[in-house]
Parts: sequence; structure tokens; C-alpha cells
Amino acid sequence: MITEIGKELRKLRIDHGERLLDMAKNLSKSSAFISAVERGTKSPPEGFVDLVARTYKLADDAAASLRRAADRSRSSFTLEAESLLARDTAGLMARRMNSLSEEELNNILQILGKKGTE
Repeated sequence: MITEIGKELRKLRIDHGERLLDMAKNLSKSSAFISAVERGTKSPPEGFVDLVARTYKLADDAAASLRRAADRSRSSFTLEAESLLARDTAGLMARRMNSLSEEELNNILQILGKKGTE
């Protein structure tokens, strides 16, 4: 099943008239890696979205869309909190994430600088 990041990557390839192999070469990745990210068998690693955005000179809104797609394609996240308060907050969020209401999640998104769900 193709993931949201996979759809965005394919659209980007089509818009640039590229094959999977071309994108892999441009990003200095293997075509197997790009294919695995598209299919969701591999999560996009840290820095991958920034690499794609830089390589393809994406406008801010297009890069933000790619980041959202990458986030939506991940089933888990790794956080490296630098303080005890940040670790406590991240731990509490992780434990409660699936029990929060849509309204509570939207409030958290607004606090973190988002406009809400899209």
C-alpha cells in the first residue's frame, strides 16, 4: 500500500519527469530505499524530507506538505528531549496520545504552532 509520503514522492517524480531510479540518484539513495519509503515498509528517516526539499528546491508550502505526509506515514517517532521537563512531557503525550479527543489534539497543534488538522 502506498503511503502519503509515497504519493508525494511519486507526484514529485512525475512533475519532474523522473523515474524511481532518477530520484534515487538525485537523492544519493538506492531505488530500493525510495521504493520502500513509498510503500511504507521503511519509515522516512530523520533528515530525508529536508534532503528531498533541498534537492528539488521545494517552496515552503510544498516542503510543509511533504513533512505532513512523512509524519502521517510514520507509525512511531523518536524524540530526544534535552531536559527532564521535556522528557516528562513527551512521555505523558506518548502515553495519552490515543485517548485524547480531536478537540484536545487540535488545541495541542495550535499550541505547537500549527493551524489545526488538515
